[in-house]
Amino acid sequence: MKPLMLTLPLILLAACSSPGKLKEEAPALRLESGKSPSVYMTCLLPKWRAIRPASAVKEIRFGYRLLVPAASDDTTEGLLEVTAADRGSDVVLYRRSAPSPDDPITQAARSCL
Repeated sequence: MKPLMLTLPLILLAACSSPGKLKEEAPALRLESGKSPSVYMTCLLPKWRAIRPASAVKEIRFGYRLLVPAASDDTTEGLLEVTAADRGSDVVLYRRSAPSPDDPITQAARSCL
């Protein structure tokens, strides 16, 4: 019984998908913005937090990473990276599943360009 009690949490943790797994798939959206990464993120973060309050931003080399949790569990639904480019920013959005055209997360990403 004791080995089962120790193994079960490890299995549950393995079932949770990490944000890094999202980057193994092709991006759902690849955009360019004329804004700097910080200006773009200043626009986007409040919009995503209105949709999913637990959205979290992290500074990365040359930009930012924004994680959007799934509505129903502890997995990550979306990962957006905005990095500095010659004329503003490169914006790349990875999603767990293909978004619909009227998806609010994708619409918010486009609206801040």
